[in-house]
Amino acid sequence: MRELFSVRLYKEYFNFGSAHFLIFGDGSREELHGHNYKVRANLFGDTIAGDLVLDFIQVKPLIKSICDSLDHRTLLPRDNPHLEVVEREDRVEARHRDGSFFCFPRRDVRILPITNTSTEMLARFIAREVYTALPGRLPDARLTAIEIEVEESPGQAGVCRLELG
Repeated sequence: MRELFSVRLYKEYFNFGSAHFLIFGDGSREELHGHNYKVRANLFGDTIAGDLVLDFIQVKPLIKSICDSLDHRTLLPRDNPHLEVVEREDRVEARHRDGSFFCFPRRDVRILPITNTSTEMLARFIAREVYTALPGRLPDARLTAIEIEVEESPGQAGVCRLELG
């Protein structure tokens, strides 16, 4: 018999309000709009000293800071072949292949290393941010998976699960 453990975090303050637009598989895009996203985390692993997977107190500020970095921003995908994103000193310009052009104040934009701003890719971005930051915060943790859910409206969420070596 094998026992599996996880901790689930879903605080009211794991949220961010952002504008975005999806770019579909055929290259077309939807209109610029926004959501009030909610984030949930499920961290799987073996227990460590103290019989816990990890200390909630160490992880909550990390997830909150990632959410805060996305809050009140227009989210743009850096790696979509149908969108050219150019960073200027004071602004960010984005040109879609359909000819539409956006210009935002630099401080109001977050350019993400993803191909699309879907909930699935936002969950992937957050999961990777958590994965990168956790060893510095919790060097003794023995995680086996990180699962992040990003909900854009009640009953609609994208999930990314990183299976760790």
